[in-house]
Amino acid sequence: MPAIEIRQMVHANICVRDMDRTVPFYEMLGFEKFADQIFEEGAGVWRGLGLESNRRFRAVFMKIPGDKPVPFLDIIQFLDQPTAGEAYKTLDNVGIVRLCFEVADIESVARHLAERGVEFVGPVSPYETAPGVKPSGVEAKFLCVRDPDGTVIEYAQFAQDALDVLKP
Repeated sequence: MPAIEIRQMVHANICVRDMDRTVPFYEMLGFEKFADQIFEEGAGVWRGLGLESNRRFRAVFMKIPGDKPVPFLDIIQFLDQPTAGEAYKTLDNVGIVRLCFEVADIESVARHLAERGVEFVGPVSPYETAPGVKPSGVEAKFLCVRDPDGTVIEYAQFAQDALDVLKP
């Protein structure tokens, strides 16, 4: 047994510049908002985040529709000393550079997003290790897009479902 027993993934955090622009974008991507709150100056979260106090941020939690509350997106806009920095320009950086979500029809997702002017990183593409070679026999297609701040979101369509990647 590993030293740490992980029960489940809870959330992924995305820092944004403009929550009023970002929330409708993620709703258009298929998420639903279930919490919207302000974290005030002096709150305990500042110590845990390793950031100085005397700041505030707004956090909006968004989940995949349905009865599963996790994992969810924890979208944060820093208010006092606004969110800083830039999203990764390319996907070959160290760190978490994209989040992936399974969909049933990648082509209809691509049309939906293109009609709304969403920036594509590249076209719908096959998941393969070499031309025509499926990794571990997994058949899938994927599409990467950028949110308004440049964060990359990936959609994947599997021949069966995402559990295909666990099959030997």
